[in-house]
Amino acid sequence: MNTSTSNNRAPRGLAVVTGASVGIGQATAQALEKAGYTVIAASRRLTTVPSADSGIATHQLDVTDADSVAALERTVAAHPLPLTLLVNNAGIPTHAATIADSDLADWRATYDTNVIGVVQTTQALLPHLIRHHGHVQFIGSTVGRVPYERGAAYAASKYALTALVQTLRLEANGLPVRITEIAPGMMRGDADGGEFMRTRFHNDPAAIAAVYQGVDNPLTPEDIAECVVWCATRPAHVDIDLMEIRPLAQAAQHKVHRTH
Repeated sequence: MNTSTSNNRAPRGLAVVTGASVGIGQATAQALEKAGYTVIAASRRLTTVPSADSGIATHQLDVTDADSVAALERTVAAHPLPLTLLVNNAGIPTHAATIADSDLADWRATYDTNVIGVVQTTQALLPHLIRHHGHVQFIGSTVGRVPYERGAAYAASKYALTALVQTLRLEANGLPVRITEIAPGMMRGDADGGEFMRTRFHNDPAAIAAVYQGVDNPLTPEDIAECVVWCATRPAHVDIDLMEIRPLAQAAQHKVHRTH
């Protein structure tokens, strides 16, 4: 693990961001570091995690593997700073398919990562967060409340995540830990749509382009990272339960203004 950190940050404690190699996770790790956190960017793929000179530590993590999660917990326990923030961002998209035609292996893999993996990571690190009056954030999706066609496997995993967050908030009531769900709407990770869209549409540029056709300024990973930082830096008695974020062009899951 690379433990390099910058020297010009206010001491906000240690933050762990899962799924930090690309997209929201990568942007969040960078934004938290700038906000004064010491960051562990945890990901299966370390090659695209922020580099050593960014002041962000890296840790290889597979949230579906119990031994891998246990290794992360040991790293946190041995760290000189207290864990004050966990951002459960790790997740995988699914291929677009109707329920009738979908692959059950896709469902299992999605649920294993997007739900069981989140539970496993939260279980491992929650005692540290409670001990240090910390904060756990979950990156959900607006599809966790309103589904869309050919996206049932992913939507079901995000519905489950919402239930997990709401239940944890009930169970942790009275404990010194804040719990937040961040639910982005239409987002474009990069010029090619981001990993989510490339997976969903089997790297079909025309299908990806159709999603964004005529839509001015979809959300970016940096937009969501700013929301994570804002929620994390509220006063300790202020808990943002849920933040739904959509681009201006998206009034609802099924209603998007297109200029052409």
